Amino acid sequence: MFSYRLPALVFISTLLFTALAVADCPDWNAEQAQQEISTLQEQIADWDHRYHRDGQSKIDDELYDQAREQLLSWQVCFANSSDMEPATIALQAARGEHPLPFSQTGLRKLNEVELHAWIKARDALWIQPKVDGVAVTLVYEHGQLRHMLSRGDGLAGQNWLMHAQVIRAIPQQLSTQAAKLTLQAELYLRQSEHIQAQHGGNNARAQVAGLLKRNQLTASEGATIGLFVWEWPDGPDSMPERLAELQRLGFRQSIAYSQPINSVADAKHWRQHWYNAALPFATDGVVIKQSQRSIQQPRSNYPPFWAVAWKYPLQHALTSITEVTFNIGRSGRITPIAHLQAVQLDDKMIRKVSLGSLAQLKKLSINRGDHVAIALSGHAIPQLKQVVWRSPQQQAIKLPSAEHYHALSCWQASAECQQQFLARLTWLSNKKNLNMRGIGAKTWQALIDAQQINRITDWLALTAEDLQHIPNFAKKRSAQTVQAFNQAKRQPFHLWLKALGAPAALSAKTHDDWQSFVQLSAQDWQQQRHFSPTQAKELSAFFQHPAVQAAAVDLQKHNVAGF
Repeated sequence: MFSYRLPALVFISTLLFTALAVADCPDWNAEQAQQEISTLQEQIADWDHRYHRDGQSKIDDELYDQAREQLLSWQVCFANSSDMEPATIALQAARGEHPLPFSQTGLRKLNEVELHAWIKARDALWIQPKVDGVAVTLVYEHGQLRHMLSRGDGLAGQNWLMHAQVIRAIPQQLSTQAAKLTLQAELYLRQSEHIQAQHGGNNARAQVAGLLKRNQLTASEGATIGLFVWEWPDGPDSMPERLAELQRLGFRQSIAYSQPINSVADAKHWRQHWYNAALPFATDGVVIKQSQRSIQQPRSNYPPFWAVAWKYPLQHALTSITEVTFNIGRSGRITPIAHLQAVQLDDKMIRKVSLGSLAQLKKLSINRGDHVAIALSGHAIPQLKQVVWRSPQQQAIKLPSAEHYHALSCWQASAECQQQFLARLTWLSNKKNLNMRGIGAKTWQALIDAQQINRITDWLALTAEDLQHIPNFAKKRSAQTVQAFNQAKRQPFHLWLKALGAPAALSAKTHDDWQSFVQLSAQDWQQQRHFSPTQAKELSAFFQHPAVQAAAVDLQKHNVAGF
């Protein structure tokens, strides 16, 4: 409600205060810091230029705000005169020629814990949705609209009166005899039943800002803009009086979207309600304010102490890539995992996210240090949505060779095969396969580390005495482990085929055994067993593979049924 995306319209002094409080400074030397700061400055300048000049929004408002806060945080961490200069330039660029009668500074943004303390110290509180639009000041003289001032730098802005005359939602004349009447309001993009929890911000703020940057608005463009009056600094002392008079003057949304509250529980109720309700505008949180204000300094450049914001959970969070590792599964599928600078989304702390495949990683061209957007989707699963900007100090990631991993690779332990081999053993002991109770990845890893297992079937020969020499394998655990191994040996042939990773198309019958399968060629699988050419090729490759045949020999030695 109190900011919109222009170079410094997220009020710089407020954000610097926030950045000082929460800055988590990177471990960079002076040269690295200057490179990172300059790169982000250039990126923000490009975003600003594109939609101020061309009306193109290349980044979501939510991410833009986080990027600007990140820049200010870095500038605080590595402050010197040259670092801080861009913030000063941004303020000067946003400042207009017309002083605001009452400053429009950003509000302090509190979390739930901080809000408890703030509410506890106050009474006669009200809550409103924090409308996500463009903040303006409307000045009426003897009922006639004389000025519509942009927020500017919070103290002085531009006069947009020409636009106000085209925006139908803004009354040109009020039925009042007051010599001067000042309203602080939000110009928002009219929407039909906008549900914030489902639709997000939809770049609504940027669209309105883009329209207001034009030299002239058409009547149809003006009709797309709504008005929400959220403050009347020179109005009646109490909130109920102000709301009643605003309603009489024609500003009905003010009273419709203002509620009295007594506790954080009340605030939480309305915050959740407006987050999920169908509204005519986008919102990004709620504003809690005292009924009685203290506006003794009408042109203060500090946030008001009588109102605070409680924002909605982020739908997109900005963070950076610290590392990329690779999970290699039983079938040889390689899944890249991006490790992140920890960031909170909703009630989850996100530290890593799956990138799906090597192809996706290559498409994104991700490197260490790149700054990315994370979102929750589906069943609250984190996803990397986009690379927002790239670090000037990119560190290339070494990719595993995809051709080295496939359905028939890694039947023995080795440095290159550590993950896939462990995945094979874990699959083998799964309850849907050989059902080895108490035997999982940690047990197999301990046996591999102790060099008790090198091949897929080495565990068949292990005894309780062998296991007792391994760290954390006491007598009882050793006996239970061997008991699970012996039980697995008694499992039927069709489960053993599944455990070894035979192609899923194969469904062994009661009379089938190893010898009947190993003798079949790809052509035999097609003609005698009626499999497709692709399936026949996969089945032949499996049964003819040396590692699989070596495993079958071991199983035969241990009298496993079917071998």
